[in-house]
Amino acid sequence: MTDAPTYLVADIGGTNARFAIARGSVADGFELHHIRHLKNEDFDQLRDAALAYLETCRAEPPRRACFAVASPITPGRIQLTNAAWSFTPSDLAGTLGLEHILPVNDFAAQARGAPLTPSADLVLINEGTERPEAPRAVLGPGTGLGLGLLVPDGDRLRVIATEGGHAGFAPRTALEVEVFKDLAREYEFVSWERLLSGRGLLNLHRSICRIEGVEWTGDRPETITRTALKDPDSLAARVVDLFCCLLGGYAGDVAVLTGARGGVYLGGGILPKIRPLLEKSAFLDRFIDREPMSGYTRDIPIRLICSDGAALRGAAALAEQGYQ
Repeated sequence: MTDAPTYLVADIGGTNARFAIARGSVADGFELHHIRHLKNEDFDQLRDAALAYLETCRAEPPRRACFAVASPITPGRIQLTNAAWSFTPSDLAGTLGLEHILPVNDFAAQARGAPLTPSADLVLINEGTERPEAPRAVLGPGTGLGLGLLVPDGDRLRVIATEGGHAGFAPRTALEVEVFKDLAREYEFVSWERLLSGRGLLNLHRSICRIEGVEWTGDRPETITRTALKDPDSLAARVVDLFCCLLGGYAGDVAVLTGARGGVYLGGGILPKIRPLLEKSAFLDRFIDREPMSGYTRDIPIRLICSDGAALRGAAALAEQGYQ
């Protein structure tokens, strides 16, 4: 693969920025080299983080790039949704010495990279029956809640970026109704992202504490998940269990709304870290349980992406083939 094209790729979230040099093609697969993880808080702007990354690369950088960013992609200047960074692709390309930067939504890249993920990095959550002619959905909680779609188009896959994480939360149990009422007093609109994200974990934890009359301890999301993994009888474990159950409901809604009978991929930064809790939770029951369509959802394959390379491979694929 030494003569294969190379691309500078990046996955820019609200908390972390990951850069790599991708070599290869959609047909033959992509190898990722010089992967670096940088903290957004360590840099004033994306420009500074990208320059810092390029300083670590000894070889001449590629001339073409694709940056996947946690934001809607609009003409002109792009503002990240959950971070202070903003950039204009043409200006940034000039600063970095690149011919072109293709900006794409982060979950558009995650979606495109999902089927390029090595099988060793995928965990089967529900076997189902994959229908190659049907759309596939890729979703997952991280700093926000992302959702991208893959739609077959001949021998290509069209990528559809969405802001589906901002759809309205739909409670289904008495406890969930209480959580909804509690958060509605704090937020004008309670979206799925208000619950299914890093901040969503905090919202759930605070809300359950208020409902149960327990003092909230101000735990961070990673503290909640770490406690849940260590102590199955803890309040944190109940919060994470509810988180996984709600995710199943959201994923099932996505599946029936989009006709994702080609499969559902679960990504994002949170789920691989809580995989044992996800597998033991009511995630799958909530995904399937939607009579009269339970047979429909039961037959949809679900895979958990356990590596963080999907968005980088997806960015490389989009750099090669273009967004459409």
